[in-house]
Order: sequence, then C-alpha cells, then structure tokens
Amino acid sequence: MAIEQPIKASHPAVRAHASSAHRVAIVGAGPTGVYTLRRLVTSTSAPLHVDIFEKAGHAGPGMPYSEEMNDPCMLSNIASRELPPVVQGLDAWLRALDVRELARLGLAVDVISEEAFYPRIVLGTYLTAQMAELVALGRLAGHSVELHRRHRVEDVCPVQDGIEVAWQCPSGAGKALYDDVVLATGHAWPDSNLEGGVRLVSPWPAEKIRRLQALKVGVLGTSLSAVDIAATLASARGVFVEAEGGLEYRPSAQAGDFEITLMSRKGLLPEADYWYELPLPELPRFAAIAQDSGGDGTVGLLDDAFRAFLTDLEAADPQYVATLGAQPFSPRQFHAAYFAERLASDAFDWARRNLAQAKLKNAKKEPTPWRSALLRAHELFEEMTPRLAEEDLVRFHEDLKPVFTDCYACVPHSSIERLLAMKRAGVLKVARIGENHEIRKSGAGVVVAYQGEEAAFDTLVDGRGQKDLTISDLGFPSLSMRDLTPGSPRFETYSLPLRADTNGRIHCLSLPVLLRRHPFAQGLVNAHEMGEAAAGVIQRAAGKNKSRRTLADK
Repeated sequence: MAIEQPIKASHPAVRAHASSAHRVAIVGAGPTGVYTLRRLVTSTSAPLHVDIFEKAGHAGPGMPYSEEMNDPCMLSNIASRELPPVVQGLDAWLRALDVRELARLGLAVDVISEEAFYPRIVLGTYLTAQMAELVALGRLAGHSVELHRRHRVEDVCPVQDGIEVAWQCPSGAGKALYDDVVLATGHAWPDSNLEGGVRLVSPWPAEKIRRLQALKVGVLGTSLSAVDIAATLASARGVFVEAEGGLEYRPSAQAGDFEITLMSRKGLLPEADYWYELPLPELPRFAAIAQDSGGDGTVGLLDDAFRAFLTDLEAADPQYVATLGAQPFSPRQFHAAYFAERLASDAFDWARRNLAQAKLKNAKKEPTPWRSALLRAHELFEEMTPRLAEEDLVRFHEDLKPVFTDCYACVPHSSIERLLAMKRAGVLKVARIGENHEIRKSGAGVVVAYQGEEAAFDTLVDGRGQKDLTISDLGFPSLSMRDLTPGSPRFETYSLPLRADTNGRIHCLSLPVLLRRHPFAQGLVNAHEMGEAAAGVIQRAAGKNKSRRTLADK
C-alpha cells in the first residue's frame, strides 16, 4: 500500500479557525510528531491552532518507517503488543483492512498477532493513516489543524512575542509566529567521509543499497541496522526460501562471488527477541533512587543506583547473578561479565543456540527473570541519565549503556534466521575489529586493519546507527548552542533553556540531539512518551492562556 495514498480518515474533517487560539508548530511529522499531536487534539479543551510541517511528501512514518526509505524485507523490532496506540491499536487497524489491502502490505489475516513483528513499511502505513485520523479528530474537536507537506523549515527564531518559524515550500517562502514550537525532527544518516578520503555509504534510502554493484561489501555495525543492510543486499542478489531444513538463502546466477562482512568492536550479533510479561517486574530499591531527585547532579549517584540495581537483579534471578562471578561489581566489571560468555563463543554458534532458546521460551510464554529485570532497569536508567553529573554520564555511556542496549535491542527471530541462512550459503561473515582498528583507502576500495589482520572491501557501509548531534547541528541559523543558557542542556524536561527574552517555548524532541542525555530514546515507545510530555506542557500553557482571555472578556 503506497504511503502517499493512506486509508481515508473515518472522521469528518471539519475545519475550525479561532484567532485567539493557542498557536503550536510541530516541525516533523514522523512518529514523535504523531504522538505529540495525539495528546494535543484528544486532551486539550482550550482552542488550538496547530501547524505540522513535513519536508517529505507524506506525513506519519518518518524516516524509520517510510516506504521510500526502507526495503520491504526490513523488519521493525517492536512487537505489536508493545506499540503505543494512536487512534486505533495496530492490530485493530490491520484487522479492519480487507484482504486486498493486507496483500498490498505483504500480509495475510493469519499473521496478525499481538506478538508479530511487522515490516517497517507496515508501521509506516499505519502511522500515515493515524495521522489523517488525528487531523480529522482535531478539527472535529474545534481545533484548527493544518498539515503542510513538502515544507522545509529553514529557521526557528525566538522573538519577544513568541517563536517565529520560517519555511520554504514549492509555492515559495513563509513565516509565522507561535506560542510553542515542537522540534520533532528525526534521524539523519548522510554519507560521510573519514580522514584519508574513505567514503562511508549511508544505508538510507535502502534502494541505494539494493543497487550497489560491489562484490565485497563491508558494513560497520552488527546491530539491527546492520542486519537490515545485510538482508537488503542479500535480497537484491538472491532469495530466501523456506525449505524442509529451515530457511535457506539462494544467490541468483547473476550475483557473482559476493560477500558481506559485518564488523563491530565486539563482533557480536544481536540476540533473538525473548518473551516477557507486561508490565515489567518492579525493581524497588533501584526505583527508589531513580525516582528521587534529591541527588541530582551529584557525583556518585550512578554508583548508588548501580548497587541498588544489582541487589534487585540478584533478588529477581540469583542463579543468573551467580554465573557472572564474584561480587561486588563495578559498572565496568559488570559490563565485562555480561558479555564474557558470548565473546568466548563463535557469533553464529551463539546465534543458533540463542534462537532455539528464545523460540522455546516464546512458545511457552515463559519470561527469563534476568532479562526482564534488565529491561525494567533500562527504563529506570533512562529516567536518571538527564540528572547524572557529567563524570557519571561518561561512565554510564562507556560501561552500562552497551549492556542495556544489547538487552532491549533484541531482533525478530526471522532476522536471526536470515543471518544464519546467509552464513550457511557462504555470503556472510562477522568480524571483531576491537577498539584499535584502522580504516584506510586502498585504490578504488577500502581496507580495514584490525588485530593483525586486514580485510579489503569494494564498498564500506555505515550501519552503526544514529550519531549524537547538538542543537547547532539542526541547521536553524537562529537556534544554536550559543542561543541557550550556559552549560550543556540536560533535557530533564524537553523545553530548551533560551537566552532570548521571549514569551514562547521550544520543545526539543529531536532524537539525535537527545541521545547523549536520553541514550535509549530511539523507539516508538520513547516517541510516545516524549510527545506526551511536551504536549502536556503545551496543554497546560494553553489552559492558562484561555483563563486569561476569559478574565479579560469579563
């Protein structure tokens, strides 16, 4: 189903125009913009005027779920039951589609399930349809909601009376003043160049990867992004076939002697998705520290939280903690113990065993206590990271973030099955390149030197995921780090600390900017939480403005 032709909204699109309405601009109509709009139009009684600016020709999916950016083989790593509903839940929306519409999405009725992992473009089509529903619902509720596609915001400028937004669109340029501006710009993955002239190819849009003619392809990264790159390359040069012995990969006759190598410092593949109960188990000792703001900014808060986490983890799964070795651990020692067994194993051997175990656990709907505890702990650390002292934040990123990222970033079972099929077909390798590797240009290709070995590639693709950015990197001339109050923003709330004397507010929900203080803010659950938080602030401000207008009219 083409995203540019979404299913029509089931609610009538009644337009409302209130000159006294609280004015809101949402810059970016991806998932974060969708969830922000949801809270605004379904929970705000004060009249709103909402302008949604989207540089692309469609609204809702954003880059991660866009049909034009992704390949049909690319899977989301969020199960249907985990996806926060918009107007309808994903399963309910899919079940309302007829057989032909499902077929256009590559689905059949019998695959719809709360436990299912769908292709990214399915989620994109859902979000597009939900955006249309929200616009209609907002207008029906008396708000003015306008969706501006193919509008590129060029500047966001604080002025005394509010926030001025300037844009460029096919019909020309424009600007307008707002009480609140939400920056919901998403991922950015341009091609990049390393020292020495090495060009790293961006994997987006995926069509660019499908068209690569290189036989020897290196991919930096071994996480889901890298797994998707490998699957896209393989799908362009052959087919995956369900056979009697399991999934097989069969290269086409024209594929040539191609080979893909996934590379990362640890050389580990992501683990297969495992079953866990919702809500997740509580970690009472850790939660008490994570939710107490008394120690904000104090060096040592991380150690206090970590000790409480270990106590809760041992209570949840003493057998697992015993396998980690002698305690007490420091965060760095915990990191080493967590990865030790996998680092001592072949990546594909571990993937086979892990997949078999995950399938068995999922069939029984049997959670693994230590995994569930780590999943809950990553949520609590997410609450804490904006409040950590800089010294502790650096340690968290180095020692603990990799553990929790590994735990929550498990992938669909079919993704692991594809990797194993490619390995059996002789077209996929995994390399552990360590910390001290070198990447250099070699003729028309690239050489990666690591641990006494060298690997030569025709092309090197950057599959390491989103890089951290700053406010200055967003490209708005009137909004940079120098326009904020001194000090690095902690983003405890998402409202920017502006130097300018202004009556307006800017809410930064731009994922690349948030990653340092919100290192796990990359999924749809986070998009929902951030959108809810920013919209709640706007909702309260709109209510106060409404009260002031009411008093003035008396």
